[in-house]
Amino acid sequence: MIAEIGCANEYLLYFMRAAVNDNEAILCGVESLGGGYVWEAEVFAVTLLGVPVNDDGALSLCNLVGVQQIAVEPSALPFSTLQRLALIPGLESLVLNHALLTPQQEEALRSIGPEIELVTEAHET
Repeated sequence: MIAEIGCANEYLLYFMRAAVNDNEAILCGVESLGGGYVWEAEVFAVTLLGVPVNDDGALSLCNLVGVQQIAVEPSALPFSTLQRLALIPGLESLVLNHALLTPQQEEALRSIGPEIELVTEAHET
């Protein structure tokens, strides 16, 4: 029994290290696009506000582990990508700046689970 617990703990540590490494790689990509993030013990948020992000860039965020909030400019993203972002396990809030959603799309995102925040933020150029 103790050996099983030891193996389970080793597996958990391996998974946690892998998740941290994956998160770090994804966050480097966020920074290279001009976005930012806060990754501390109590909050993990990623922002790509004011950053034109394509589908591949947004979908990479789906691999983040532990992220609580994501803020994006959805103008170049298909609705299916917004749905995938909303499905990230543990995501508490999805902030969409200048989103052109139909009422049905907005309701579909809200039904997935995270709080959907529609904002209109001006950006410095």
